[in-house]
Amino acid sequence: MPFRGTTIWLVMLSTMVVFPLFTEERKSDVPEWLGEFKKLDEKELANKKEGWYATGLPLFGNDAVNGAGLGILANIFYNGTKSDSSFQYTPYEHMFNVGVYRSNRGTQNNYLAWDAPYFLDTAYRLRAYIGHDESLYNQYFGVGKESLQPLYYRDRNADGSRIVRNATFSDFENANAYAKNQGPGREFVSTQHYHDYQFETTYGQFAADKTVFQIFRVWGGVEFSKNIVRRYDGRSTDAKDPLTSGKVPAIEDVSKITEDSNSGKIVGVNGGNLNYLRAGIAYDTRDYEPDPDRGWLIEYNINKAERTIGSDFNYVRQFAQIKNFYQPFPKLFEEFVIAQRVALTKVEGNVPFFEYRYLFSIDGPFGALGGQNTLRGYRQERFFGPVIGFYNIEFRFRVGSFSFWDQFFQVSIVPFYDVGRVWDKLRQVNALDYKHSRGLGLRLVWDQATVILIDYAYSKEDQLFYVDIGHTF
Repeated sequence: MPFRGTTIWLVMLSTMVVFPLFTEERKSDVPEWLGEFKKLDEKELANKKEGWYATGLPLFGNDAVNGAGLGILANIFYNGTKSDSSFQYTPYEHMFNVGVYRSNRGTQNNYLAWDAPYFLDTAYRLRAYIGHDESLYNQYFGVGKESLQPLYYRDRNADGSRIVRNATFSDFENANAYAKNQGPGREFVSTQHYHDYQFETTYGQFAADKTVFQIFRVWGGVEFSKNIVRRYDGRSTDAKDPLTSGKVPAIEDVSKITEDSNSGKIVGVNGGNLNYLRAGIAYDTRDYEPDPDRGWLIEYNINKAERTIGSDFNYVRQFAQIKNFYQPFPKLFEEFVIAQRVALTKVEGNVPFFEYRYLFSIDGPFGALGGQNTLRGYRQERFFGPVIGFYNIEFRFRVGSFSFWDQFFQVSIVPFYDVGRVWDKLRQVNALDYKHSRGLGLRLVWDQATVILIDYAYSKEDQLFYVDIGHTF
C-alpha cells in the first residue's frame, strides 16, 4: 500500500480539526452536484460581480535565486448572473489567466491558463495550461538525504583554510565567489556555479475532473513538455581574486550535476521530453476555493511518465496531501481562519534529476522543497529526492476591507510556519532532522478570486521575501 503509516504524519494530521458540514434550505433549481457547503455567505454574495470582469497588476518579484523582476498578470473572469442557479455556489464560471515575467537574473515565465469549474453547467471541470519558462540559476545540492547537509565553506574558498559550518546562504555564496588559484601560469578556476544549472522548459497541461456525490472529484490529465538543461562547466566568468578581492577572469570548474552524473547518481543532465498521464481522486469540501474559510481537500494521485507517448523517461510519482481550513471561533471571530497542509510524495523509476522537484496536485503544479510554494525560509528547490514530505500552517487574520474604483479588497495578516524534509526511501520516513522555517505574510484579496501574496520568511540558512499571486496553499 502506498504511504503506509508513519508517526510524524499521524501527529500532524491529528492537529487538523474536523468541522461539521452545515445544511440549509436548498432551491430546487440548484444543480445536484453542488454541495450546500459551497454556498457563499451574505457578505461574499453581496460583493460578487456579475458577468465579465478583469483584475490585472504589474508583478514585482523578488527571490534570492531568480532575482528581482517585473511582469504583468491579467485575470479575466466570467461569473454569470445572479439569476443563474449556480451563482451563489461557484467562484467563477470561467477564468483566463495570462502572465509574463522577467528578472534581472535571466529568469522568465510566460503562461496562459484557462479554468472552467462546472463547465457548461455540468459536474465536469476543464483546465488547460501552456507556458515557457527559463531560469539561469536553478539550484542542485544532490538528491535525497545528501541535499539535507547544512551549508559549509572555506575562508575565501582556499584549500586548507578554516571550514565554517552551518553557514548562511549569503556567506556561502560570498566564499564561493573567490577563485581558486591553480598555481603560477595557470588559469584561475571558479566554483561559484558549482551548485547551479540552467533550465528551460516548454509545456502544455490539460486536465478534466468530475464532481461525484457533491464532495468527491475524480480526475485525469496529460502533460507534454520539452526540457533543456545547460551546465556552467568550462564557461568563462569573473571571480574574486583570493588575495585582493578584485575581479579576475576564471573558468568554471566541473559542476555538481556533472560529478553526480559521471558517478551514476543521476540521469537527465541534458534534459529531455517528458510526457505524463495523470489520474487521481479527491475529497473536496472547501467552501470557496480561491480563498477558503472552511473545508477539507484530501487527495491522492498518480503521475506516470510514459515512453509509449513519447517521454524520454519512464517513472511513476505518487502524491498524497491533506488541506484543512478551519474557523475556531466562527460566531465570535469569523474572520480568523487556521489553514493547514500536509503532503507526502514518492517517485521511482528512471527519473531525471530535475523532476524530483516537480509536484502536481488537483490544484495545479508546484515545486519542492524550498521556496514560496512549500518551505518558504529556504531557497527554491533547496532540497529534493525520491521521497518528500512537508507541513504548513497559516493563521489568517482578516483585519479589514475597503472599496477602490468599484473594486472590493480584503486585507489579511498571516503568520505561518513550515516544516519538511526529504528521504531516499519511503521506509526511512521518521520524525528526525526536519528543516523549519517561519514568517509573516500579507494577503490582499481582490474581488474575492484574486489573492495577492506578500511574505517574509526566515530559516537558519536564509531570509527571503516573496511577492506572488495566490495563496501558498
